[in-house]
Amino acid sequence: MKVPPRLQSLVEEGLIDTVVRQLMSGKEAMVYVVRCGDETRCAKIYKEANNRSFRQAVDYTENRKVKNSRQARAMAKGTKFGRESQEAAWQSAEVDALYRLAAAGVRVPQPFNFADGVLLMELVTDTDGDAAPRLNDVSFTPVQARQHHATLVGEVVRMLCAGVVHGDLSEFNILLAHSGEDGSDDFPVIIDLPQAVDAAGNNHAQRMLLRDV
Repeated sequence: MKVPPRLQSLVEEGLIDTVVRQLMSGKEAMVYVVRCGDETRCAKIYKEANNRSFRQAVDYTENRKVKNSRQARAMAKGTKFGRESQEAAWQSAEVDALYRLAAAGVRVPQPFNFADGVLLMELVTDTDGDAAPRLNDVSFTPVQARQHHATLVGEVVRMLCAGVVHGDLSEFNILLAHSGEDGSDDFPVIIDLPQAVDAAGNNHAQRMLLRDV
């Protein structure tokens, strides 16, 4: 397919070889299936703030750190530079959370690169190697439902131990993946983390944690 403008620079830099197809368009990003060498990955393109339906509520961005005091002052004043800095911080929050959670053993997509507002990460797949379905799109037996519920509560606890609260966890941002390595059963993978909050640094973290659970 034709390379979307936002992915053109990554193609020119050799980070992406081929854009295969569009995978989905959500409230805050568009996701494409791409080829990087011999691997199939996904590229998440963050929508501009004025084109998103998910607003950067103060509850989510409270106490998020930025690179320097100039950025912090600009964000507080709401200047153009401040809005740009806030947008960059919103996008990098997911990248930071993914690296942090992957290192802690939480089942999230493995991040590979972040450039020009595009996140390159693992394509979570099903038993056929296709993009994994969302939990919302799958039917379960009572036994399966209880197993996945127990797994997800454990993942939420593991996230909390890593100091992260998802903040928007639902059946729409959990994928049901298949492990092709050892033939084990399907397992849930948690996605969509730009609104993730620091468990210790955000005063709303406890409320968000309870809502997630």
